[in-house]
Amino acid sequence: MTTETKILKVVGPQQLHCGGCEHTVQFTLKQVPGVQQVKASHKTQLITLTFDPRQADLARIQQELDWIGYQVNEAESG
Repeated sequence: MTTETKILKVVGPQQLHCGGCEHTVQFTLKQVPGVQQVKASHKTQLITLTFDPRQADLARIQQELDWIGYQVNEAESG
């Protein structure tokens, strides 16, 4: 199975403020077919996710985040 890991940075006016925000992001993204792991941090404003690019793509993931109020950009990894 092919997987990709991406790191997204929350950049919009709506920020991750608490564990509840983290849970909402994690729950929402885990509903997207192909998304296997999600970790969100309100301390760093980063969302790390692992997904199967044959089932999910970054545009779909960003669309889901936008739907719940979070704007993200892909963060530089490394």
